[in-house]
Amino acid sequence: MRYFYVLFVFVFLASCTTSKPKKEIVVKDKVSEQPKADSLSLFLEHYDKFFTTNFNVSECPGAAVVIVKDSTVVYKKGFGVKKLHTQDSVDVNTVFRIASLSKGVTAVLAGNMVDRGELKWSHKIKEKVPSFSLKDKEQADRLRVSHLLSHTSGLYKYTYSNLISRGLSMDQIIRHFKRKGVVSKEGSEYEYQNAMFSVIEKVMEEQTQQSFETLVKQRVFDPSGMIHASSSYASIKNNDNVALPHSYNHYSKKYNLTRLHRNYYNVAAAGGINASITDMGEYLKVLLGNRPDVISEASLKDIFNPVICTSEKDTYVNLWEGVTDSYYAMGWRILDYRGRRIIYHGGNVNQYKTQLLIDPDNGIAICVLFNAPNPFNGPVMPTFLNYYEFYKELTKSKQKTA
Repeated sequence: MRYFYVLFVFVFLASCTTSKPKKEIVVKDKVSEQPKADSLSLFLEHYDKFFTTNFNVSECPGAAVVIVKDSTVVYKKGFGVKKLHTQDSVDVNTVFRIASLSKGVTAVLAGNMVDRGELKWSHKIKEKVPSFSLKDKEQADRLRVSHLLSHTSGLYKYTYSNLISRGLSMDQIIRHFKRKGVVSKEGSEYEYQNAMFSVIEKVMEEQTQQSFETLVKQRVFDPSGMIHASSSYASIKNNDNVALPHSYNHYSKKYNLTRLHRNYYNVAAAGGINASITDMGEYLKVLLGNRPDVISEASLKDIFNPVICTSEKDTYVNLWEGVTDSYYAMGWRILDYRGRRIIYHGGNVNQYKTQLLIDPDNGIAICVLFNAPNPFNGPVMPTFLNYYEFYKELTKSKQKTA
């Protein structure tokens, strides 16, 4: 595989540590000194060149990208193939697993339920799910919805992820929690969870007497226009337009097709949602506040409101150039970036790599989906932010000279 490096004087790429195949990230040459009339078009043109070039260098099998500005999809594109050694191209309706981006979808669903008076952030878990407990029964009694969604339940990180991988149902996993001790008081420490996060499914089901799968379809997917989205293994397995997962062999330095597996569909709220990039474009409109019928402005503000500081945690977002502090809200990471707040989440399951970022102050958002690990995944979002900063400056300069 070839290595490339081209210096771009306007952009500083922050590199996240990764154990994935190492290749240099290609950044396009200096752009024209003459800004175009439409700086957004200029931005999109050069981001497309950046993404296309680096995707090709990475040799990742497939990817898809969507960008929404205000309430409009301004960029949407598929890259590569669904399956290696075929000509079956990824298109804008090709379905990927979105991994932990599922947590944000779950938070939106929770906000929808709050809007309807069916749920409160202060609802106690034990009252809604009587079978739930911990070794520390008093702490189990105090845990609330907000603690689940913000990873502040007081358990050690990734508690019972082994049970998820073993394929246990949510009911079975819940019964195991009574054996688990806590490492901190609820609300005081951030430790990322999947199994505990997904206890929210049972709270939602108890409140509505509907399955999580039905709720997320009827409350989020259908009204938002996410027509290819689903939350089950059967749905993606039976779809004939799927970007299949691929692993990377560090010895042969080659990608290999791997199988779709059932892991994390048993905790769908945390990592079991499937969607196309077209679906994600419609979802970004929701997150930018354009769909109050799906989630109100007040509830959107709630799920984006920082709950716990993560600046001292070993999280990759703290390595991004321009990020001064980071937090976890409810289903979302919040970053202090160059004097404003950025909303973000990433995902990783079954070899799929996914990222989503919202810049509310500028009314712009992006989602990127990959069907394999690759070194390009790390710089995609920091570069997006840096490019957009540069093109904002072009717009300001043009306005001053007009």
